[in-house]
Amino acid sequence: MYILAQADYSKTNWYKRILLPLKAQARRKRVQLFESTSVGEIPKGEVCAFVMGGSEQWMRECVQLLQARGCHPILLNEIDESRFFGHFSRVKSDYRGLMERIAVGGRCAFYGMNPASASDVARRAAFLDVHPAGEIFENRGSLANCFNDFWQKHKICAFDSVICANDFAAVSLFSYLREHSAQDSTHITAQAQGSILSYFPTIQTLSIDPVSLSKAAFEIADCVSAHPEFVGVSVSVGFVFDSADTPDKVENKNTVCEEVLYSDDEFYEDSQLSELLRIEHLLSCADLTDLKILHLLAVGCRDIAEEAFLSENGVKYRIKKMKQLCSVNSKKDITVLLEKYGINI
Repeated sequence: MYILAQADYSKTNWYKRILLPLKAQARRKRVQLFESTSVGEIPKGEVCAFVMGGSEQWMRECVQLLQARGCHPILLNEIDESRFFGHFSRVKSDYRGLMERIAVGGRCAFYGMNPASASDVARRAAFLDVHPAGEIFENRGSLANCFNDFWQKHKICAFDSVICANDFAAVSLFSYLREHSAQDSTHITAQAQGSILSYFPTIQTLSIDPVSLSKAAFEIADCVSAHPEFVGVSVSVGFVFDSADTPDKVENKNTVCEEVLYSDDEFYEDSQLSELLRIEHLLSCADLTDLKILHLLAVGCRDIAEEAFLSENGVKYRIKKMKQLCSVNSKKDITVLLEKYGINI
């Protein structure tokens, strides 16, 4: 069984969050799951393949190529189904049901949408379906501009709730609201992709249920394998609210250290988003000892080695590693970067 992933997308936290339970499900079924970033690597005669990517155009091209090879695509992304043709299946998130559950009050906004993201386009459609009078704030390469557009309307008539397109948009929004002493002025909800939202208890977090998604994906694959005439099916998977998703679980949760994602998409060219990606990279790779050191750095501890029960060389090694992870030149730069976004370790 193959999972075909867009190259940049395969480096993200959200891809790995889904990949791990897919691999676990494959082991239970005694099936090998191979990762690929090219249709040409998938053998001819493969009955079906999972497909994941951030670009709708890329997914459409892959679907057409797979169909031409007689392979049934099973899409694990949000898409506009009307723009795809032929035999294919998909496992999607129940965004419409989600939008009905999480909006508070009558004045709602969908914030930080990336127009180039197929998932964000699907979220916007679900949001407007439930809240036709809702406001959309797009991130076209600048989270600062996105907030300015939002603030001009929020300060005149406050939004009761804001649904953020991703965790970085939520952190950015919260940080800007804090600068205006308005961090409690609206209810913020965001989908947790990595570790960063664990440090913002006032932001309501939720995540797709990756176990249910992986089970649904393999059930479709079993059906396709047993019935070659199978046309396709669409399955919706619900969300889990991460109320217990706290920083002290970081050691169990973050078992993979991923690369920082860069892309030609202007969405990733924003300097603020780049900083948040670097912070996420640091937090996702940090174990409990690293977090202890980060806390001691933040409070200005003079003897970190003693407090952390490490040797001086051990502390220096860990700090050097953390500087590399978040691409800064000094340990002071690490604390400044975390303080900028209100992240307290």
